[in-house]
Amino acid sequence: MATRGRRATKNGLGTRVSTDRLVLRPASEDHVGTISRALAKNARHLATVGPDVPSASLVAVAARVAAERAAFRRGTAFAFYAFPRESGGAPSAPVLAKVVVSGLVPGGPRVGQLGYWVDVGEEGKGLAREAVLAVVRFAFECAEVHALGAVNAPSNTRSVRLAERCGFEPTSEVRHLGPPGREVPHRVLSLSAEDWLFSR
Repeated sequence: MATRGRRATKNGLGTRVSTDRLVLRPASEDHVGTISRALAKNARHLATVGPDVPSASLVAVAARVAAERAAFRRGTAFAFYAFPRESGGAPSAPVLAKVVVSGLVPGGPRVGQLGYWVDVGEEGKGLAREAVLAVVRFAFECAEVHALGAVNAPSNTRSVRLAERCGFEPTSEVRHLGPPGREVPHRVLSLSAEDWLFSR
């Protein structure tokens, strides 16, 4: 099921969220190759914002996709890959961005963590904001998430500004590993479902 604009519909692993330029969907086993190519292309880019760069090997990507699909079915995490809208999210299409809502506890408070990255060649085009807003909308309007937090290193100014443009506000500071593998302060920005719906 595909949706556009301000609407998003949860339909298990068949979920599709469409924007003006993107279609976002959970990955299938057939997407392993294109995800692997995207990670290999963006490895250096991703290493500048965190110490844990996902492996681009086909075996590692296949295992990650299987884990993401299982979490999506359980409702504990929602990993969306963004593709050009006209591609329909076909396995041959390039991955333009990834947005993940994770950390949801079954039966517990629906408070999740938001993570995202955009292809290095697509920066500055507004695609990251488009993808993040679409997934935030899905989380609050379809997945019954109550609040989201985004953790960013202060040096990652692009990511901090993106979260702020999507309505997130600074709430606290924590220490996490950052490049090159040492603990550095990270800013926590948060957004509640109530504030999101009020701002629409």
